[in-house]
Amino acid sequence: MKNALLIACLALGFLPSCRKDSVNMQSLDLQPHGIPVTIMAPDSAVIQEKDYNFMRDITVKKGDQFFIQIFEFAAPKQDAAGEKLRQLTAVQEDPFFREVIKEEDQGFIFSKMADSTTLDYDFRYVRILGEKELIFQTGLVGSFSLEDVKLMYNAVK
Repeated sequence: MKNALLIACLALGFLPSCRKDSVNMQSLDLQPHGIPVTIMAPDSAVIQEKDYNFMRDITVKKGDQFFIQIFEFAAPKQDAAGEKLRQLTAVQEDPFFREVIKEEDQGFIFSKMADSTTLDYDFRYVRILGEKELIFQTGLVGSFSLEDVKLMYNAVK
């Protein structure tokens, strides 16, 4: 029965809609964690916070395919597009960087080589909220498919 469902999803081109974690996406208000932002996340996602004085690190995680890391800094320049370009430059200078898959004013999706045989995907998305700069990306631990990253990227826009 499971094989028949998978084959039907592949045949119809609806594999993303058959993903268990995308079915239960819902609005998640991060205001209780000090960030006046609402993102989309799977039902029962776990939120963790760490405060390092110079920045805060907030993670939203559910399973192995949904892991968003949010870094919060003071925003001295208040320029999301400029910070996105700084993030893009830093990513492109990484020796594991391969290519930009999608680029928009405030964010981008890119590929990188996780090891000599594995292509991995990541994203950056920048928001400026008053005196705060938020940088969204995939969690620092894990390997993510392009489908996973597109879901997370769209969840924070």
